[in-house]
Amino acid sequence: MLKIANQVVDAYDDVGHEQLRKLAAERPDCYLRTADECAVLPDHAFALSVITKKASKLNKFPIATADDTWLSSRFFDMNYPRLPKEAAEKAAFFIKKACARFALKPTEAVEAMAKEAASNVYFEADNALKPATVHREVDLSKFAEAQKIGDNYTHAQYVMATPSHVKVAAQYFDDMHGKMPLEVRHKYATAIQTRAHELGMPVQGGVVGKYASDHYSGQVDGHLRSRVSLLHDGNTEARGAYEKLGMAKKAMAPREFAQALHGIDKMANLSRYYGGILQDPYLATFGQEPDRYAGWRHKTASSMLEMDDLQKLAIGAHKKIATYFGSHMADEFKKHPVEIFESLPMDAKQLMVQIAEGNL
Repeated sequence: MLKIANQVVDAYDDVGHEQLRKLAAERPDCYLRTADECAVLPDHAFALSVITKKASKLNKFPIATADDTWLSSRFFDMNYPRLPKEAAEKAAFFIKKACARFALKPTEAVEAMAKEAASNVYFEADNALKPATVHREVDLSKFAEAQKIGDNYTHAQYVMATPSHVKVAAQYFDDMHGKMPLEVRHKYATAIQTRAHELGMPVQGGVVGKYASDHYSGQVDGHLRSRVSLLHDGNTEARGAYEKLGMAKKAMAPREFAQALHGIDKMANLSRYYGGILQDPYLATFGQEPDRYAGWRHKTASSMLEMDDLQKLAIGAHKKIATYFGSHMADEFKKHPVEIFESLPMDAKQLMVQIAEGNL
Protein backbone atom coordinates (compact mmCIF):
# COMPACT_ATOMS: atom_id res chain seq x y z
CA MET A 1 0.00 0.00 0.00
CA LEU A 2 1.30 3.47 -0.85
CA LYS A 3 1.44 5.75 2.19
CA ILE A 4 1.35 9.52 2.54
CA ALA A 5 4.58 9.31 4.55
CA ASN A 6 6.39 7.94 1.48
CA GLN A 7 5.27 10.66 -0.95
CA VAL A 8 6.34 14.20 -1.78
CA VAL A 9 3.32 16.21 -0.64
CA ASP A 10 4.52 19.47 0.93
CA ALA A 11 7.78 21.45 1.05
CA TYR A 12 9.24 19.30 3.82
CA ASP A 13 9.00 16.10 1.79
CA ASP A 14 10.93 17.69 -1.09
CA VAL A 15 14.35 16.73 0.28
CA GLY A 16 15.91 16.92 -3.17
CA HIS A 17 14.58 20.51 -3.56
CA GLU A 18 13.33 19.67 -7.04
CA GLN A 19 10.07 21.59 -6.60
CA LEU A 20 11.50 24.21 -4.25
CA ARG A 21 14.01 25.31 -6.88
CA LYS A 22 11.17 25.96 -9.32
CA LEU A 23 9.30 28.06 -6.76
CA ALA A 24 12.40 30.00 -5.67
CA ALA A 25 12.52 31.76 -9.03
CA GLU A 26 8.92 32.90 -8.56
CA ARG A 27 9.35 34.18 -5.00
CA PRO A 28 12.98 34.11 -3.78
CA ASP A 29 12.21 36.04 -0.55
CA CYS A 30 9.71 33.44 0.73
CA TYR A 31 10.80 32.05 4.10
CA LEU A 32 10.94 28.27 4.45
CA ARG A 33 10.70 27.11 8.05
CA THR A 34 13.23 24.61 9.32
CA ALA A 35 11.98 21.14 10.22
CA ASP A 36 12.54 21.97 13.91
CA GLU A 37 10.41 25.10 13.60
CA CYS A 38 7.64 23.07 12.01
CA ALA A 39 7.80 20.46 14.76
CA VAL A 40 6.70 22.93 17.46
CA LEU A 41 3.69 24.27 15.54
CA PRO A 42 0.26 23.17 16.83
CA ASP A 43 -1.87 20.83 14.71
CA HIS A 44 -4.26 23.63 13.69
CA ALA A 45 -1.34 25.49 12.08
CA PHE A 46 -1.44 22.92 9.27
CA ALA A 47 -4.02 22.39 6.54
CA LEU A 48 -3.94 18.61 6.98
CA SER A 49 -3.25 16.41 10.01
CA VAL A 50 -3.00 12.74 9.05
CA ILE A 51 -3.54 9.95 11.58
CA THR A 52 -1.76 6.94 10.07
CA LYS A 53 -2.70 3.28 10.28
CA LYS A 54 -0.01 2.88 12.95
CA ALA A 55 -1.56 5.69 15.03
CA SER A 56 1.23 8.18 14.38
CA LYS A 57 0.53 11.72 13.22
CA LEU A 58 1.75 13.57 10.13
CA ASN A 59 1.09 17.29 9.79
CA LYS A 60 1.15 18.58 6.21
CA PHE A 61 0.92 22.02 4.55
CA PRO A 62 1.78 24.62 7.25
CA ILE A 63 -0.44 27.73 7.10
CA ALA A 64 0.67 29.74 10.17
CA THR A 65 2.06 32.67 8.14
CA ALA A 66 1.63 34.21 4.71
CA ASP A 67 4.88 32.57 3.53
CA ASP A 68 3.76 29.19 4.90
CA THR A 69 0.44 29.51 3.10
CA TRP A 70 1.93 30.62 -0.20
CA LEU A 71 4.33 27.64 -0.22
CA SER A 72 1.64 25.18 0.86
CA SER A 73 -0.78 26.35 -1.84
CA ARG A 74 1.92 25.89 -4.51
CA PHE A 75 2.92 22.45 -3.25
CA PHE A 76 -0.76 21.48 -3.09
CA ASP A 77 -1.10 22.44 -6.77
CA MET A 78 1.84 20.22 -7.75
CA ASN A 79 1.07 17.22 -5.56
CA TYR A 80 -2.65 16.96 -4.74
CA PRO A 81 -3.16 14.05 -7.22
CA ARG A 82 -1.10 11.92 -4.80
CA LEU A 83 -3.63 12.43 -2.01
CA PRO A 84 -6.91 10.60 -1.39
CA LYS A 85 -9.87 12.78 -2.40
CA GLU A 86 -11.05 13.39 1.16
CA ALA A 87 -7.57 14.40 2.33
CA ALA A 88 -7.10 16.72 -0.66
CA GLU A 89 -10.47 18.38 -0.02
CA LYS A 90 -9.65 19.00 3.65
CA ALA A 91 -6.20 20.41 2.84
CA ALA A 92 -7.60 22.67 0.11
CA PHE A 93 -10.35 24.02 2.41
CA PHE A 94 -7.93 25.08 5.14
CA ILE A 95 -5.35 26.45 2.67
CA LYS A 96 -8.14 28.54 1.10
CA LYS A 97 -9.14 29.88 4.53
CA ALA A 98 -5.52 30.82 5.23
CA CYS A 99 -5.26 32.53 1.84
CA ALA A 100 -8.25 34.70 2.79
CA ARG A 101 -6.63 35.49 6.16
CA PHE A 102 -3.41 36.67 4.53
CA ALA A 103 -5.02 38.30 1.46
CA LEU A 104 -3.52 35.78 -0.95
CA LYS A 105 -5.22 34.55 -4.10
CA PRO A 106 -5.95 30.79 -3.88
CA THR A 107 -4.52 28.68 -6.69
CA GLU A 108 -6.83 27.00 -9.18
CA ALA A 109 -6.38 23.58 -7.59
CA VAL A 110 -7.11 24.94 -4.11
CA GLU A 111 -10.29 26.62 -5.39
CA ALA A 112 -11.41 23.53 -7.26
CA MET A 113 -10.76 21.01 -4.46
CA ALA A 114 -11.80 23.02 -1.37
CA LYS A 115 -14.74 21.41 0.37
CA GLU A 116 -15.96 22.59 3.78
CA ALA A 117 -14.62 20.44 6.61
CA ALA A 118 -15.21 20.46 10.37
CA SER A 119 -11.55 19.70 11.11
CA ASN A 120 -8.24 19.20 9.35
CA VAL A 121 -7.87 15.62 10.64
CA TYR A 122 -7.76 12.79 8.09
CA PHE A 123 -7.61 9.12 9.09
CA GLU A 124 -5.48 7.11 6.70
CA ALA A 125 -7.39 4.20 5.13
CA ASP A 126 -6.22 1.01 3.41
CA ASN A 127 -5.49 1.41 -0.30
CA ALA A 128 -6.47 5.07 -0.15
CA LEU A 129 -3.41 6.73 -1.59
CA LYS A 130 -2.92 6.85 -5.32
CA PRO A 131 0.30 7.55 -7.18
CA ALA A 132 0.44 10.89 -8.96
CA THR A 133 -1.40 10.81 -12.25
CA VAL A 134 1.19 13.04 -13.94
CA HIS A 135 4.08 11.14 -15.50
CA ARG A 136 7.47 12.68 -14.65
CA GLU A 137 10.73 11.91 -16.38
CA VAL A 138 13.86 11.42 -14.30
CA ASP A 139 15.10 14.88 -13.33
CA LEU A 140 18.84 14.93 -13.95
CA SER A 141 19.17 18.06 -11.80
CA LYS A 142 18.77 15.78 -8.79
CA PHE A 143 22.23 14.45 -9.48
CA ALA A 144 23.58 17.98 -9.17
CA GLU A 145 21.87 18.16 -5.79
CA ALA A 146 23.38 14.81 -4.83
CA GLN A 147 26.81 16.12 -5.79
CA LYS A 148 26.23 19.27 -3.74
CA ILE A 149 25.31 17.15 -0.71
CA GLY A 150 28.44 15.05 -1.19
CA ASP A 151 30.70 18.07 -1.64
CA ASN A 152 29.31 20.25 1.16
CA TYR A 153 28.56 18.49 4.44
CA THR A 154 27.04 21.59 6.01
CA HIS A 155 24.50 21.53 3.20
CA ALA A 156 23.98 17.79 3.76
CA GLN A 157 23.08 18.45 7.41
CA TYR A 158 20.54 21.06 6.35
CA VAL A 159 18.97 18.86 3.68
CA MET A 160 18.83 15.75 5.90
CA ALA A 161 17.44 17.47 8.97
CA THR A 162 15.65 14.43 10.45
CA PRO A 163 15.87 10.62 10.34
CA SER A 164 12.98 10.64 7.87
CA HIS A 165 15.02 12.75 5.46
CA VAL A 166 17.95 10.35 5.79
CA LYS A 167 15.67 7.42 4.94
CA VAL A 168 14.30 9.23 1.88
CA ALA A 169 17.83 10.06 0.74
CA ALA A 170 18.90 6.44 1.21
CA GLN A 171 15.90 5.17 -0.76
CA TYR A 172 16.60 7.68 -3.53
CA PHE A 173 20.20 6.46 -3.71
CA ASP A 174 19.04 2.85 -3.74
CA ASP A 175 16.72 3.61 -6.68
CA MET A 176 18.95 5.96 -8.67
CA HIS A 177 22.59 5.11 -7.96
CA GLY A 178 22.97 3.17 -11.21
CA LYS A 179 22.22 6.32 -13.22
CA MET A 180 24.30 8.58 -10.99
CA PRO A 181 27.84 9.51 -12.08
CA LEU A 182 30.26 7.09 -10.43
CA GLU A 183 32.32 9.90 -8.89
CA VAL A 184 29.23 11.18 -7.03
CA ARG A 185 28.04 7.87 -5.58
CA HIS A 186 30.62 7.43 -2.83
CA LYS A 187 30.46 11.05 -1.63
CA TYR A 188 26.66 11.07 -1.53
CA ALA A 189 26.48 7.70 0.25
CA THR A 190 29.11 8.82 2.76
CA ALA A 191 27.10 11.96 3.56
CA ILE A 192 24.02 9.79 4.21
CA GLN A 193 25.98 7.40 6.42
CA THR A 194 27.63 10.20 8.42
CA ARG A 195 24.37 12.05 8.94
CA ALA A 196 22.63 8.84 10.05
CA HIS A 197 25.30 8.37 12.71
CA GLU A 198 24.87 11.97 13.94
CA LEU A 199 21.12 11.45 14.30
CA GLY A 200 21.59 8.25 16.31
CA MET A 201 20.42 5.96 13.52
CA PRO A 202 21.94 2.52 12.87
CA VAL A 203 24.53 2.05 10.14
CA GLN A 204 22.73 2.20 6.81
CA GLY A 205 22.90 -1.05 4.85
CA GLY A 206 21.86 -1.82 1.29
CA VAL A 207 23.43 0.18 -1.50
CA VAL A 208 24.46 3.00 0.85
CA GLY A 209 26.48 0.53 2.90
CA LYS A 210 28.17 -0.78 -0.23
CA TYR A 211 29.32 2.66 -1.37
CA ALA A 212 30.24 4.17 2.01
CA SER A 213 32.65 2.22 4.17
CA ASP A 214 35.86 2.74 6.11
CA HIS A 215 36.96 -0.85 5.54
CA TYR A 216 38.43 -2.82 2.67
CA SER A 217 36.65 -5.78 1.17
CA GLY A 218 38.45 -9.06 1.73
CA GLN A 219 38.40 -9.60 -2.03
CA VAL A 220 40.33 -6.55 -3.22
CA ASP A 221 43.24 -8.65 -4.49
CA GLY A 222 40.82 -10.76 -6.50
CA HIS A 223 39.33 -7.67 -8.10
CA LEU A 224 42.83 -6.52 -9.10
CA ARG A 225 43.64 -9.93 -10.60
CA SER A 226 40.37 -9.86 -12.58
CA ARG A 227 41.40 -6.57 -14.09
CA VAL A 228 44.91 -7.74 -14.94
CA SER A 229 43.44 -10.83 -16.64
CA LEU A 230 41.57 -8.59 -19.09
CA LEU A 231 44.63 -6.65 -20.21
CA HIS A 232 46.37 -7.28 -23.52
CA ASP A 233 49.80 -8.82 -23.10
CA GLY A 234 51.48 -5.65 -24.35
CA ASN A 235 49.77 -3.34 -21.86
CA THR A 236 52.64 -3.34 -19.38
CA GLU A 237 51.87 0.18 -18.14
CA ALA A 238 48.43 -0.71 -16.79
CA ARG A 239 49.65 -4.08 -15.48
CA GLY A 240 52.40 -2.31 -13.52
CA ALA A 241 49.94 0.29 -12.22
CA TYR A 242 47.60 -2.38 -10.84
CA GLU A 243 50.51 -4.19 -9.20
CA LYS A 244 51.79 -0.98 -7.57
CA LEU A 245 48.31 -0.11 -6.36
CA GLY A 246 47.96 -3.55 -4.77
CA MET A 247 51.27 -3.13 -2.93
CA ALA A 248 50.28 0.35 -1.71
CA LYS A 249 46.91 -0.74 -0.29
CA LYS A 250 48.06 -0.87 3.35
CA ALA A 251 49.19 2.74 3.20
CA MET A 252 45.98 4.04 1.60
CA ALA A 253 42.50 4.73 2.90
CA PRO A 254 39.83 2.69 1.05
CA ARG A 255 38.40 5.88 -0.49
CA GLU A 256 41.80 6.84 -1.91
CA PHE A 257 42.33 3.30 -3.18
CA ALA A 258 38.97 3.28 -4.99
CA GLN A 259 39.67 6.63 -6.64
CA ALA A 260 43.08 5.45 -7.81
CA LEU A 261 41.59 2.20 -9.08
CA HIS A 262 39.02 4.13 -11.09
CA GLY A 263 41.79 6.17 -12.70
CA ILE A 264 43.73 3.07 -13.74
CA ASP A 265 40.56 1.40 -15.06
CA LYS A 266 39.89 4.39 -17.30
CA MET A 267 43.51 4.45 -18.50
CA ALA A 268 43.31 0.72 -19.29
CA ASN A 269 39.87 1.12 -20.97
CA LEU A 270 38.33 -1.40 -18.55
CA SER A 271 35.60 0.85 -17.14
CA ARG A 272 33.41 -0.39 -20.02
CA TYR A 273 33.17 -3.72 -18.18
CA TYR A 274 31.56 -2.23 -15.04
CA GLY A 275 28.41 -4.10 -14.16
CA GLY A 276 29.38 -6.94 -16.49
CA ILE A 277 32.45 -8.96 -15.59
CA LEU A 278 33.93 -6.26 -13.35
CA GLN A 279 32.53 -4.47 -10.33
CA ASP A 280 33.03 -0.73 -10.26
CA PRO A 281 35.97 0.57 -8.15
CA TYR A 282 33.93 1.38 -5.03
CA LEU A 283 32.12 -1.96 -4.96
CA ALA A 284 35.45 -3.65 -5.67
CA THR A 285 37.15 -1.82 -2.82
CA PHE A 286 34.58 -1.98 -0.03
CA GLY A 287 31.33 -3.05 -1.62
CA GLN A 288 31.03 -6.63 -0.46
CA GLU A 289 28.51 -7.27 2.29
CA PRO A 290 29.79 -9.54 5.09
CA ASP A 291 29.23 -13.23 4.45
CA ARG A 292 29.27 -15.54 7.47
CA TYR A 293 30.33 -18.38 5.15
CA ALA A 294 33.28 -16.38 3.75
CA GLY A 295 36.32 -18.55 3.16
CA TRP A 296 34.62 -21.85 2.45
CA ARG A 297 31.23 -21.29 0.85
CA HIS A 298 30.56 -18.75 -1.85
CA LYS A 299 27.18 -17.19 -2.59
CA THR A 300 25.46 -16.83 -5.91
CA ALA A 301 21.92 -15.65 -6.60
CA SER A 302 20.36 -19.12 -6.46
CA SER A 303 22.85 -21.58 -5.04
CA MET A 304 26.07 -22.07 -3.13
CA LEU A 305 29.44 -23.30 -4.34
CA GLU A 306 32.02 -24.65 -1.93
CA MET A 307 35.76 -24.23 -2.35
CA ASP A 308 36.27 -27.72 -3.79
CA ASP A 309 33.59 -27.02 -6.41
CA LEU A 310 35.38 -23.85 -7.50
CA GLN A 311 38.72 -25.63 -7.82
CA LYS A 312 37.16 -28.42 -9.89
CA LEU A 313 35.34 -25.88 -12.06
CA ALA A 314 38.51 -23.86 -12.68
CA ILE A 315 40.39 -26.94 -13.93
CA GLY A 316 37.69 -29.05 -15.55
CA ALA A 317 35.88 -26.27 -17.40
CA HIS A 318 38.88 -24.15 -18.32
CA LYS A 319 38.11 -24.12 -22.07
CA LYS A 320 34.45 -23.31 -21.59
CA ILE A 321 35.26 -20.51 -19.14
CA ALA A 322 37.77 -19.14 -21.66
CA THR A 323 34.99 -19.11 -24.28
CA TYR A 324 32.76 -16.91 -22.12
CA PHE A 325 35.31 -14.85 -20.17
CA GLY A 326 38.49 -14.93 -22.26
CA SER A 327 41.65 -17.00 -21.89
CA HIS A 328 43.39 -14.59 -19.52
CA MET A 329 40.45 -14.64 -17.09
CA ALA A 330 40.25 -18.44 -17.34
CA ASP A 331 43.97 -18.72 -16.53
CA GLU A 332 43.66 -16.40 -13.54
CA PHE A 333 40.59 -18.29 -12.32
CA LYS A 334 42.58 -21.53 -12.52
CA LYS A 335 45.34 -20.01 -10.37
CA HIS A 336 43.08 -18.22 -7.86
CA PRO A 337 39.57 -19.73 -8.12
CA VAL A 338 38.18 -18.34 -4.86
CA GLU A 339 39.43 -14.78 -5.24
CA ILE A 340 38.44 -14.45 -8.88
CA PHE A 341 34.99 -15.93 -8.27
CA GLU A 342 34.34 -13.57 -5.34
CA SER A 343 35.38 -10.58 -7.45
CA LEU A 344 32.75 -11.27 -10.13
CA PRO A 345 29.39 -9.48 -10.26
CA MET A 346 26.36 -11.66 -9.52
CA ASP A 347 25.42 -12.19 -13.19
CA ALA A 348 28.89 -13.51 -13.98
CA LYS A 349 28.76 -15.79 -10.92
CA GLN A 350 25.48 -17.21 -12.18
CA LEU A 351 27.12 -17.93 -15.52
CA MET A 352 29.87 -19.82 -13.70
CA VAL A 353 27.26 -21.84 -11.80
CA GLN A 354 25.52 -22.79 -15.04
CA ILE A 355 28.85 -23.96 -16.44
CA ALA A 356 29.49 -25.98 -13.24
CA GLU A 357 26.03 -27.57 -13.48
CA GLY A 358 26.53 -28.50 -17.15
CA ASN A 359 23.81 -26.19 -18.42
CA LEU A 360 26.15 -24.38 -20.82
